[in-house]
Amino acid sequence: MLWACLYFPQLPIDRHLATHNSDTPIAIVATTGVRKQIVACNNSAQQRGVHAGLALNNAYALAPNLQVNDYVEHEQHTHIKQLSLWALQYSSWVTPRLPDTILIEVKASLKLYGGLTNLLNKLHTDADEQGIQLQPGVAPTPAAATLFARLGQCVPVQTMQALPDALANIRVHHLALDAFTLRGLQQSGITTLQQLRKIPAQSLARRFGHECTDLLYKLYGDLPDPCPAFEAPETFSQAFDLPLEAPDTQSLAFPLNRLMNALGGYLKNRDLGVQTLVITLYHHRHAPTIHTMQFLDATANIAHVLKVATERLGNTELPEPITRLKLHASNLSSVDRAAKDLFQKSQAQADSVEQVLDKLMARLGKESLYTAMPHEDHRPEKAWMAALLETRKAPTSWPARPLWLLHEPRLATEALQISSSTERIENGWWGDTDVRRDYFIARNRGGSHFWVYRHRRDDERFYIHGIFA
Repeated sequence: MLWACLYFPQLPIDRHLATHNSDTPIAIVATTGVRKQIVACNNSAQQRGVHAGLALNNAYALAPNLQVNDYVEHEQHTHIKQLSLWALQYSSWVTPRLPDTILIEVKASLKLYGGLTNLLNKLHTDADEQGIQLQPGVAPTPAAATLFARLGQCVPVQTMQALPDALANIRVHHLALDAFTLRGLQQSGITTLQQLRKIPAQSLARRFGHECTDLLYKLYGDLPDPCPAFEAPETFSQAFDLPLEAPDTQSLAFPLNRLMNALGGYLKNRDLGVQTLVITLYHHRHAPTIHTMQFLDATANIAHVLKVATERLGNTELPEPITRLKLHASNLSSVDRAAKDLFQKSQAQADSVEQVLDKLMARLGKESLYTAMPHEDHRPEKAWMAALLETRKAPTSWPARPLWLLHEPRLATEALQISSSTERIENGWWGDTDVRRDYFIARNRGGSHFWVYRHRRDDERFYIHGIFA
């Protein structure tokens, strides 16, 4: 196995950057007893000398205009959960470890992403788009991957044979041990992992305790280090509490992108697409603003979903500033996976007709798009127009009539799958010939849809009468 540890060193501050001016020094503060100290701070505060572990009073002396926010543990846990959903698109085995790391098994994903370098680059790109600082570490054991990530060691260690040399010169004070054990190691003159590993296990446990021994042997793979897999919930419903009120929907770019990335990982892990997405904007003293987006076909293309959501939110008039953003995906179903062309793998895939219509409905409104649809009404203005989404509520997702009728029906020579109920069409008694046909909508293995029929007393042969464009 090969583990990648995703370490988020500035996670408490990252969620605040979306709604703050980057020039303003910001810090997250935790209270320990009566002492308040800095947990994380942005670059502007670091340039003034503020750093993690600094007392709040000393931080104010360095940056008088420092903006302070309290560290909220449950918000950190929620953010790690959302990032775990995001990580599911890179690996089926994801293990969150609070408060700031996620372990993913990547060996099974290397071929899919074209190698470890491409996978790590994709992780960095996606994290940057979410405004999140990422520091990965790669090793054959989870403990070693975590240690490398926290040290900022960028060179991956991919084999067990190379692991001892990579760990040999690491200083023992980097280990996640209590202060008493670290002080005992220092007093004993043990400074590196190579020196620590030379001590027999019994002597090591007797002198420094089982916690030190267990950690050392987990680093080298001599002791099991269970990593229970994170399981995605049955439904997707995630929210983001804004650190500052958003005056308009343009300020939701970062939090919306983060929730969409979590949705993307969820859909990929479940191999599903979303057809209905509910976006809820919460206000302080007003009822929530709710947007329900319906897609013509179930989609797992998060870039498309994000574009449609951005278009929809861009036309929103807010009664009050936004305090919370929530996504709820409903009406999930399987999606058709388009296979890549064998000879044109690099050819960019154009938007489908459904994606174009989704964008038009988001921009113009779902009541603005119509299609041809037969109705039992003799008035011309009512006979053939229907809202596009209304047609998708029919038993079949296609209109009842094809746009292309053949001059002469032809016998079907390939296997067809029926995807609609029967529609019987007969001629009148005054006709010259006796026509009694049962019509269906059918599809072939390539995904093409046809309007086919068979004669009333012939249950075996199908004739193609029309093609749906």
